[in-house]
Amino acid sequence: MKSSLFSPLSSKAYRRFYVGQLFSDLGNWIDFTILTVLIIYEWGLDESSMALFVIVYGLPWIVISPFASVFVDRWSRKKVLMMTSFLRIFVIIGYIVAPHFYVLLILVFFKGLLASLFDPARQASIRSLVHESELSQGITLTQISLNSMKIVGPSLGGVLVASFNSDIAFVIEAFCFVLTTIMLIFVDIPEQNDSTKLNQFQNNKKFKKELQEGIKHIFNSPILSTAIISSALSLFIVFLCDGLLVILSKQIGFNEAAFGLLISLVGLGSVINSFVFGQLSLWKTKPLTVMAVNFSLTGITIMIMGLGGAHYLQLPSIIYYLCAFLLGAMSSGQNLPYGYVLQIETPNEKMGRVSSVAQSLQMMMMLLAPSIGAFMAKAFGVGNVFTLSGILCILAASSYLIFLRKNNLEVQYDQRAKKQSV
Repeated sequence: MKSSLFSPLSSKAYRRFYVGQLFSDLGNWIDFTILTVLIIYEWGLDESSMALFVIVYGLPWIVISPFASVFVDRWSRKKVLMMTSFLRIFVIIGYIVAPHFYVLLILVFFKGLLASLFDPARQASIRSLVHESELSQGITLTQISLNSMKIVGPSLGGVLVASFNSDIAFVIEAFCFVLTTIMLIFVDIPEQNDSTKLNQFQNNKKFKKELQEGIKHIFNSPILSTAIISSALSLFIVFLCDGLLVILSKQIGFNEAAFGLLISLVGLGSVINSFVFGQLSLWKTKPLTVMAVNFSLTGITIMIMGLGGAHYLQLPSIIYYLCAFLLGAMSSGQNLPYGYVLQIETPNEKMGRVSSVAQSLQMMMMLLAPSIGAFMAKAFGVGNVFTLSGILCILAASSYLIFLRKNNLEVQYDQRAKKQSV
């Protein structure tokens, strides 16, 4: 029997878990906005300080997360989720009393570390709380939470700072994590194995060996390694121009309000397409192909924006708005199949390590690409960077599709999807 997008929410445990992650995602996106305002507007620091903040924000995901993920797989997922949510409350309180920028950076790093532990535990918990026949719906709902909070969080953060001040906004953010912690208290997250035996077994193993198991699992699964590498490559190419969108917007004559609408449409496209994907099941038979097609369409959309920004094409404003919406939609068109492959191809007892290694690679690409993109923009112009990024997306996606056809990687998903639809 087919299940609807919201079928997982019929489970009381998953419903509480989902509400908890909604508040967590909201807090995270309020956080980024408030910190940006604090650094640039209230403290009056420059672009180099902002760049350092972004690097420190993402550094724990690259440097520490893969190693810390060993403990995520050892410990109770519920305890990891609760403790990382609870401790973030005190980090946010630290933001309020931070005397200067460098103390703030230490707190930002620690909060990033807690987030890098929370997310793998969240990924593993979805598998524990949702039946495999509803796994794609559970992943889709998580993606909807992330994408909808990307819209609500920055807007709410901006309103709070404008109406009150950053301190009040931080208090509201801390309250989000209070609610997350409370919701998680009442969630019973079953472990896939007997926890006592599992801990005794894993604690006797060497830390290095456990970490290597997660990495080896990725490379021993051609489907999983292909999905992770293609996702990282996609993020690298897209992020070559992602940070330049505000400059492109200015060059084509958009004011601040128009740019805000552009960003909102990206989030809206992502949320709407997540709902659409949640109602469909065909993409589960060939998730890697769906990723590649969306990657290619992303390239076409970016190239159109670049050609307009470089004035090779004269495009009306509505085309840029449509492109922004499509970019959001195609982003979820890549993220949902990727999340599905990650869950299906990874044993639950290794989910923390595997997802952390994957996120580490993705975050590395996301931090490296903007610097290269900024250098290219100075040399060739912003519009040309968008155009080049679009062409690279199309070439990479085409090569990816050829690789999939040549190696016939997705046959097993046809059978699995048919079983889930029965």
